[in-house]
Amino acid sequence: MLETDSEPDIRGDFSISLSTILELLDPIASKVTASYYQGQTYIPNATTIKKKLKAQTDSLKSLTEEERVQKLEEWKLKIKNRMKRLDKPLDSIFFKNSSRLEKAFYPFTLFNIFFIGFIMGKFPEWFHIYYTILLFMLMPVRFYTYYKINSHYYMADLCYFVNFLCLLFIWQFPDSVNLFQSCFAFTFGSLAFAVITWRNSLVLHSIDKTTSCFIHIMPPTTMYVIFHGLPERYKLERFPGASTARNSINLKSNILWTSLYYLIWQLSYHYFITMRKSSKIKSGQRMTSFEYLTTHQFKDFWAVKLRAPWPMIIYIVLQYCYQLFTMLLCGIWLRYKIAALFFLLFIFLSAAHNGATYYIDYYGKTFKHEVDKLRIEVDNLQQQLNDKNIQLDYLLVERDKESGADSVFNNISDISSNMTDFSEN
Repeated sequence: MLETDSEPDIRGDFSISLSTILELLDPIASKVTASYYQGQTYIPNATTIKKKLKAQTDSLKSLTEEERVQKLEEWKLKIKNRMKRLDKPLDSIFFKNSSRLEKAFYPFTLFNIFFIGFIMGKFPEWFHIYYTILLFMLMPVRFYTYYKINSHYYMADLCYFVNFLCLLFIWQFPDSVNLFQSCFAFTFGSLAFAVITWRNSLVLHSIDKTTSCFIHIMPPTTMYVIFHGLPERYKLERFPGASTARNSINLKSNILWTSLYYLIWQLSYHYFITMRKSSKIKSGQRMTSFEYLTTHQFKDFWAVKLRAPWPMIIYIVLQYCYQLFTMLLCGIWLRYKIAALFFLLFIFLSAAHNGATYYIDYYGKTFKHEVDKLRIEVDNLQQQLNDKNIQLDYLLVERDKESGADSVFNNISDISSNMTDFSEN
């Protein structure tokens, strides 16, 4: 702990602890953060980790090719066995007994909404770290749940690729102006508008729906904090690409670089998914966004009925035009902080409104269905009771008739016997 010549500086002690924690989470920014909080250089101490990594790398390099292959196979076998042991409890948590998890996830989501706002206002230089932590928490869950229902090819869609680009900018290329502008265009363009287009719903108890909102709302929020929320001195040292982008906003250049990244994603997607996994997709074993749209929402669209590969080509072109159209407003979001803030607020409220609609419609319809079912059961019971009453009334009438006939017969018998007695006398 540092001490001054006069009274101890409480803020200085607190800032040292913050920078120490931040060094563990963000080694790239540790020196910048220490300088920002304390006004002096702080040298990170990560030599032990580097030595261990270097030792492991050297040991792998000393192996022959066959030994490396053998090591790799052993590692794959270990991972496979561990995954099998994990599958049973995970399946129970996420599918068989999901209600407990949903009850725990509801307050977790509420806490995150509050904490995200707190970090944005109080510690914006931590926001990209918190975004990364949440991403690495939610993505394994998303992959596992999607893999179990054969929907993991969805994770090759553009929104996941954009999240990957954001991580590349944050942790690997923070000085790249073109990468930052492309991330900003993608996040404030396709990802943000997807909340409106595809009606992403902020359903607080649902991991699946909340994760979908996260991968569409958190990236533009992170880019907003980096560009508009960070102090200029910190941003210039930690994210020089974002700092330089303020003075080099060029729509044509941005379109070219964004188109390049879009082309990289499209080529990778169609090579690894459309071509190499075509048999599984055509047989229905796997589902992709294109297959879902062409077999469900837009199955009657004229382009879907064309001969292959025209439906896929039209889909790619329309998706690219959609990206270009949604990124045209990014110049406004870059130049005007308040406009970008209100746009993010509008996107968040749209997701919240969709979530409220889901709760009201889904549970309202479920309740109405149960009430209708109960009403039908009551009507059936009432009908059965009425039938029983009718049968009972019929039996009573028959009994009365029989009893009346018996009484008449008895009376006739009595009269006959009396007449016989009278004649004898």
